[in-house]
Amino acid sequence: MLLVTLAATSALAFLYYGGETLFANPPRGEFERYGMPKIRVFVGSMQLVGAAGVALGIFVAPLGAAAAGGLTLMMLLGLAARYKIRDAPRLMVPAGTLAILNATLVYLFVTH
Repeated sequence: MLLVTLAATSALAFLYYGGETLFANPPRGEFERYGMPKIRVFVGSMQLVGAAGVALGIFVAPLGAAAAGGLTLMMLLGLAARYKIRDAPRLMVPAGTLAILNATLVYLFVTH
């Protein structure tokens, strides 16, 4: 039950963030601020793919582990980018939380 709840939480969060990254205006400015405007579409697409992989991982655990691992890495890189541009720690909370969530999912998918 914990695995399903956490996987659903991650999948829904990344469906939202992936759609936002691809289609909303505020993330465009954020990627400019990070100095990485050319990777916005890639990041948004990978967030959507990761969300699907985590959701499907409920039925195919190795797929879920790979997707959650990729999302963990993405969030750690996002934290590094925010740290590099000296963002306030409060702005790092979502990425940090999602990194921990997805790292936990990797463990749960592998040990499931």
